[in-house]
Amino acid sequence: MMMRRLLAPLLLLTLGLLPSCDVQPAPEPLPVEEEAPGLPAEMTATLGEDTRPGDAQPGVQASAPHCPTQLAAPYDTGRLSVGLYWYAPGVPEAPGGVGCLAQADGRAIPGYYDPAKPVLIFVHGWQPGLIAQGLVPGTTLSTRRENFWFGAGGLNVADLWLRSGWNIGFFHWSQLADDEHSLGMPFNAQAKIWTTTYGYGGNEQVGMRWKTAWGYSTEDMPRQPAGELFYEAYRSALSQWSYDGPETVRVMGHSLGAQMVLSLAEQAAHDPALPARLVPRRLILADPYWTPAVPRAGHHYDYLLPDPNPADRSARIASGLVRRGTVIEWLKSSPLLDLGGDNNPGLLSLLTRVDLSPDYLSGGQPLLGSLGEKHMVAPRWYLWSLRDAPHAPGSAARSLAEAAALMQERTVYRQRTGQATPFPDDDTFVDVRR
Repeated sequence: MMMRRLLAPLLLLTLGLLPSCDVQPAPEPLPVEEEAPGLPAEMTATLGEDTRPGDAQPGVQASAPHCPTQLAAPYDTGRLSVGLYWYAPGVPEAPGGVGCLAQADGRAIPGYYDPAKPVLIFVHGWQPGLIAQGLVPGTTLSTRRENFWFGAGGLNVADLWLRSGWNIGFFHWSQLADDEHSLGMPFNAQAKIWTTTYGYGGNEQVGMRWKTAWGYSTEDMPRQPAGELFYEAYRSALSQWSYDGPETVRVMGHSLGAQMVLSLAEQAAHDPALPARLVPRRLILADPYWTPAVPRAGHHYDYLLPDPNPADRSARIASGLVRRGTVIEWLKSSPLLDLGGDNNPGLLSLLTRVDLSPDYLSGGQPLLGSLGEKHMVAPRWYLWSLRDAPHAPGSAARSLAEAAALMQERTVYRQRTGQATPFPDDDTFVDVRR
C-alpha cells in the first residue's frame, strides 16, 4: 500500500509532457507526510518526445493546403485558442499533420474537410507545460500541439485514415488543459471539463484560467466548461455533414479526453435539436484517466454532485449511453490507473477492455520505463489498426456491429504476442476471463 502511495504522484506526471513553467504563486506546501517526491531524471527524459517530431513549424503555410480560418499551429498564446480543427496529411514542416479550424457554419474546407466523407474526431487530455515547450524565441507563438505523429512507429497514423477517405478532426483545448498538478494528479484540468468555478484549498481559484507564454490568464475566460465547448464546436463543425454511408461519427478521447468524449456524447444524446445522424454512436476511450475516488491535497469533487467522483460520473453517463445503443470501446496501454488513479470497475462492467502491452518502450523497467510514452500508445495504436490489425479486438477496422458484439462480451483481452514491436500487425490477444 505504501508503495502504491509513493508511485502514484510519480507516475501521473507522465500523463503530460514536462513540468509547467508557471509564473503564478504555488499553492501552500503540503504537510511533510503528504509531499510527493520529484520525478527521477530517467523518467522525465522521454516525456513528450513521442509526438514532438510531428510539431508544426513556422512557415508551414507555404506547403499546407490553404486554410481560410486559422491553422492549429503555430498559434498565438496571447489569446485563447480552443476549437475543432480538421486535419490534412503531414508535410515536412508538420509531420504530425496540418490542422485548420472548422468553419463556424460547417462548410467544406478543400484539402481538410469534405462533408460527404465519414468522420473521426479526437480530443486530447492533460497538457502540463505544453505551451512553454513550444514557444518561438522572442514571440508569444507556440509550435506545440499534440498531433498524430507516432514516434515509436515513425509515421503519422492519421494519414492512414485520410488516404482511406475519412475526415479527421482534433479538438484542441491545450491552453485550458495546461494546468498544474497536485501530488502529480491533474485535478485542475479535470475539473475544467465539468465546471467553470473550481477552486480548492480555501484560496486557490482555478476557474477557467488558461495558459499563455507568461503564465495563467483570467481574461476572457470561457463561460462554459471544456466539455460544453467541445460539444458546441462539434455541433457547428458537423452542421452540414452529408455523408450517407454505413459509418457513424466516431469520437475518441485520450486520457482526460475520455471524460470529454463522454460529456459530449451525453449532451448530444439529450439535445432535441441535434439531428439523429449527428449523435455519435461509437466512442473510443484511449488509455482513459480518472483521478482517485477520494481526492487529496485539499481538492474536492463537490462540482460533480450527486456523483461522488469522476469515475462514477463517467460510468453513469456510459450506462445511459449504452442503453441508447452507443458502442463504447476501451483501450488500455499503461498502468497509470493501476498505480495512481481510479480503475473504474463500474464502467468496466458495461463493456470490454483491450489491454495493450507496449513493452518495446520499457527500457528494461517493465513498470516505470517510458511510462509517458506508453500512455500515448493507445490512440495511436487504434488509428494504425485500421490498416494493420483489422482482426484484432479493439481494431478500428471492425464494423459498428462487430464493435458492439465485442462490447457485449464484457471481458478483458490482453495482448499475447507482438509486445516487442510497435507494429500492430504482429499483435494477438487472449480473453483472460475465459
